[in-house]
Amino acid sequence: MKSALNVLPAEGGQPSSCSSVAVNIAEPQGLDGGKKFFGRAAIVTLGCAKNQVDSEVMTGVLRNTGFEIVSDLSRADIAVVNTCGFLESAVKESVDCVLELSELKKSGSLRRLLVAGCMVERYKGDIRKALPEVDSFIALDGLLSVGQAALGNDDTLRDILHEGARPYFLYDDSMPRHLSSKPHMAYVKISEGCNRPCAFCIIPQIRGAMRSRSIESIEREVRALGAQGVSEMNLVAQDLTAYGTDRQERLVDLLRRLDATGSAKWIRLLYAYPVGVDDELLRAIVELPSVCNYLDVPLQHASERVLKAMKRPIGRFGSRRFVEYVRSQAPSIKLRTTFIVGFPGETEEDIAELEKFVSEGHFESVGVFTYSPEQGTDAHEMKDQISEKEKRARRDRVMLAQQKVRIQRNEEYIGQRLEVLVEGPHEETDMLLSARTRFQAPEVDGNVLINDVAESLGEVAAGHLGTVEITEVSGYDLVGTLVA
Repeated sequence: MKSALNVLPAEGGQPSSCSSVAVNIAEPQGLDGGKKFFGRAAIVTLGCAKNQVDSEVMTGVLRNTGFEIVSDLSRADIAVVNTCGFLESAVKESVDCVLELSELKKSGSLRRLLVAGCMVERYKGDIRKALPEVDSFIALDGLLSVGQAALGNDDTLRDILHEGARPYFLYDDSMPRHLSSKPHMAYVKISEGCNRPCAFCIIPQIRGAMRSRSIESIEREVRALGAQGVSEMNLVAQDLTAYGTDRQERLVDLLRRLDATGSAKWIRLLYAYPVGVDDELLRAIVELPSVCNYLDVPLQHASERVLKAMKRPIGRFGSRRFVEYVRSQAPSIKLRTTFIVGFPGETEEDIAELEKFVSEGHFESVGVFTYSPEQGTDAHEMKDQISEKEKRARRDRVMLAQQKVRIQRNEEYIGQRLEVLVEGPHEETDMLLSARTRFQAPEVDGNVLINDVAESLGEVAAGHLGTVEITEVSGYDLVGTLVA
């Protein structure tokens, strides 16, 4: 079987730049007092918010071991690449980044190169042969061993035993963690793994079976984050609405406990599965003051024929009936979703149904991805695979339908006053402040651009909660004046 790891460098034979892909390098963190100094370490994070949490745990471990964390790779003695393995395109990006950093071992100060995360878990033993430039590989169960790996004290027996084991590691509040996000927001991982059978997805094979943290552990972490000045807690998991089913707890109970702490101004729910959304959960989202009226539910398609082939929910939890249900029970909740186009066997009728569904305006935000045939998934062996050119054309059609909805929706906000969380100066100009509303998740849903601040407010710091009056629209972004 051909592995994605056989497709190593970018076209032309040269690896792409690590800085050209979606990387998140932990901000500099000084050495904890009294620790012996072993050198400087940099962590490059590829992939999703859940990976970012893993990197923040490794940052804490490295600091506790005696490493200073730096953001400049050229100053690092140790580099850790926390990889994504969800799609082969992500694997290729990860490999290119590793190959580029391996050059620093020849020309720079880099002494050891470590590779961690989903790509390591997906390819296990094969990866050692494919990337001999790497000094140590850290599987998902080995995050807490990153300090010893950085020192060169690898546990060979543990690595051998891991080859045939499913992941079992579960982050909790007792582990060291240093945020790499903006200081006023954080991702809180409430469970790990997934039990869903989706035909296109490799995650259950990489991350293992679903396992939930205790409500008490999550509550302690949220209290600690709030004490650090974090205003926005984004709850993440591979399957958010399955939280607690393995330990006789429920997501709705968790939300009530977290709201009662008063530690978070905003609590946001990301990556929910349709099954598990019920009346009680919807009421909690609407009624609990700190919980944003926002729900990210990846529906993946509108055609029940395609959903059935994907092994996704149909019937009561099918996309249209699910949306109609949420709208009838909690119309104030803003929905975000993602769709996959170009799944094997998808017809023109199927894509037209999806296009119509999106154009009806059910969603505040939509992400559209082209299907990727991943080895090890059921869909990889399906007939009637669709060309990449046709996939891209279908994606563009659905995105255009949502673009029209978004333009109309944004115009409806003109004249309204909305609560926002100020992020700080806009990345392109100091003349604007960047902020987000309760229905704008970090990095994916657009922003509010503040072009004026009422004189009575004075200087406004990042993390400030205020009220903006929307005056105009700029593409996907809203523009307004901070008035309170």
